[in-house]
This record gives sequence, structure tokens and C-alpha cells, in this order.
Amino acid sequence: MTPDEYVELDATAIGAAVRAGHTTPADVHAAATAMHERTHSTIHAIVEWYDDPSPGATNGPLAGVPFLRKDYGSCEAGRLQEMGSRLTAGHRPATTSPYFERLGAAGVQVVGRSAVPEFIQHGTTESAAFGATRNPWDPALSPGGSSGGAAAAVAAGVVPAAHASDCAGSIRIPAAACGLYGLKPTSRRVPADQNDWGGVAVEFVVTRSARDQRCFFDVLADGVDTDPSERLRVGLTLEHWGDGTLGPGVAAGLRRVGEVLSAAGHEVVEIAPPVDLGDVMLGWDAHFGRWAAHDAERFAALLGRPLDETTLEPITLRQIEKIRATSVDQLTADQLACDLAVAAMGRRLDADGIDIVVSATNDHAVIPLETIHGMTDDFDGWLAANDELFSSLFPANVSGRPAISVPMGRVEGLPAGAQLMGRRGDDRLLIDLAAMIENAAIGDEPLV
Repeated sequence: MTPDEYVELDATAIGAAVRAGHTTPADVHAAATAMHERTHSTIHAIVEWYDDPSPGATNGPLAGVPFLRKDYGSCEAGRLQEMGSRLTAGHRPATTSPYFERLGAAGVQVVGRSAVPEFIQHGTTESAAFGATRNPWDPALSPGGSSGGAAAAVAAGVVPAAHASDCAGSIRIPAAACGLYGLKPTSRRVPADQNDWGGVAVEFVVTRSARDQRCFFDVLADGVDTDPSERLRVGLTLEHWGDGTLGPGVAAGLRRVGEVLSAAGHEVVEIAPPVDLGDVMLGWDAHFGRWAAHDAERFAALLGRPLDETTLEPITLRQIEKIRATSVDQLTADQLACDLAVAAMGRRLDADGIDIVVSATNDHAVIPLETIHGMTDDFDGWLAANDELFSSLFPANVSGRPAISVPMGRVEGLPAGAQLMGRRGDDRLLIDLAAMIENAAIGDEPLV
């Protein structure tokens, strides 16, 4: 298998070719290695490439499929897991997570680990430990984060799919920015690392095809799916969910997604953003600050290292300071306001009979480098930049609802994504809708 042949195949096709004996896991790994060497100096998506990948099987739905592990969350025994931080340099977990045990049983070969921002806190993938990861569509821009290394590698053809996780959009942000598919599953349907940020964090994959989302979900997921009606009522939001504005072409792309769903027989109605973003974002402090501080403090104690500017970026230090200065009563009040806002969103959607909400994944197609990263003391500016770019993502995390990003066209050559959010248990329904949109081929068309 040549590298050029390899990049034309998704994970489903590679698995089929290996099972049929048309190629071998070793040949596939060689092709993936060639693509890594061809692209690494440009996108810097991978922090470690394995010369000794986990053995890929010749059977199973994902036989021989090359796969990257995100450098945070589910882990492999004995392999480095450094989480984008100088604090955790050299850390090697002792056990393999259930996520990778399931993938190994399905035939996957893990070929390396992808770049992340420090403790996965940011919507871009830049760190003091490893530098900046760049978007294959335009290396002057970011691929998003925190699964930016995973998405950049998949978009560049290094691997057909990669491990990703999502606390506030970290699967969906880079999927949209890189023209990929990325499902944030219903909370706790896919096994995650024991530190799942109180249930807000989920793990899954980014892929180049919708059918690969289905294949990985069949391998990784537990639980029961909903039984949705054949004709769905789709709420289409064409606004920023906060105080910002949508970037050029984004609303036009969303309308085209609505047209595809309408042509398939679903009822599509325009709705206002269904939640008070200000109240929901109080959960940012309650969740992100608490868990980022917990990660840092836990590994400082484990590894015997200080929590200071020699080991941590300024934003992480600010998170720790802020959480330490915040009372339990205040954290509880912020969490309650967030929970009440999400509950009100559910009641509003139910009252209007809305099954699926369609919104922008990223409110702007362009995610600049050196904008949302941890190497700044401007904590308020960092929060504001997140709110401007990613206004509709966090509600799915705190409500436990599934949400998928699907390509919906290009803005001045850059991919843009639509988010489809369903009810808990609607995961396979969302993947089916993503496949319908994929078949309509609107993701390949320019918006502006």
C-alpha cells in the first residue's frame, strides 16, 4: 500500500482491506509513517510516533487501522502521557484504559500520541511544552483544540481516525476547523479515564467519514439508543448563542444543512438560542477551574514537582489561584445556576417539540494562533475569546446530551462545521443524520 493509496481510505475501508488479505497491519503502518514524515514539520500534530506500535490484528472491524492516542485521558500501560505540560514530563501510567482495550480487541494499532494544550484547557492546541499545532488547511491558523493534534493528523492523512475527548467542545471544535466528523457522545456511553471531570468530559474519535463514526461507536459504546420518530422536528439556530456574531458564511452553511434535512422529510424551524449562555458559562469555573487545578495538584504530588512558572503556564496558575480563593458555597451556586439553565433549555425544547438543534459548531471558521492558549496572564480576555468563538458547545457537556459536528462547506477555503445536538441516547441518530449530510456533499462546497 502506497501512502497515496492509503490516504484515500477511511478506517472502515482499511479494516476491510486487512481482513481480506489485501494488505497487512505492517504495510499500513509503513504508509502512515510516510504520511507522518511528509507532514510533521508543517503541522506538528504528533508529540510521539511509535516505532513499535501496538500490534494490529488481522481480524475485527478495525483490523490494522492506524490510530493516535490523545495525550490526555485514556492511556496505554507504560507509554508516556504528558498532557501538554512540563509538570507531567516523563509520566507513564501503569495500566491500559478500557477505551484502548476495546479498540485493541477490534484490531486497532496505536501508532503514536497527538498534541494537546496544557491539561486540555484550550480551544487551540498550543503549549509551552510542545509548541503550536497547525491546521493542514492553512498552517498559519490553529486546528482548534483541545483535540487539535488528533484532528490535524486525521485531516492531513496521517491516520484515518484518532482518539479525542470533549469537556466543552474539544472534539467538535477541531472537527469543524479541520473538515472532519466528531461526535461528543451522551455522557458516560463511552468508557473514559477515571478523571472524567465530573461527567462533563467524554471520549470518542475524530474521523474523515460519517461511517467511521458509526464503526467506532459500535466498538466503544455502551447503553441503549433512543427510538426516534421517522419525522424529526429540527430547531435551526442562525445566531451566536451569546453576545457575539457569526462569522462570514456560517449562517448560509447552516441554512443549507437545514435544507438537506427538510428535503429528507424532517420539519425544520428557526429558533432562538435555547439557553442563557451567561448562566451556563458559570459552569466553566465550577468545572474547568476545579478539575484543571485538581489535575495539576494531583500530578505535582505524584511526581514531586512544584506548581509554579517553571512547570505550568500562566492560565493554569490563574485557574489554581482562582479556585483556591473561591468558596465551596460560591462553586455550588455557580454550578446550580448552570444546572438550572440547562434544565430550562430542556423544558423549552420539549415544549416546542424540538428533537434536534442545529447550530454553528465554531462561530467563526478562522481560529487564529496565539489567541486562546495558556501562555497569557489575561484571564478575562481568554474567557471572552472562548465565548466569542465557541458559544453553543458547552450546553451539550453539562446536559449530557450528544452532539456531533459535521462539515457544511468552506469559508474562503477553510472548513466550517454544523453542530447537531440531540436528546440523551440519540447518538446513532446523530451519526445517521451526519451521513445524510455527507451524502449531500455540501461539506465540499464553498460558502463564501
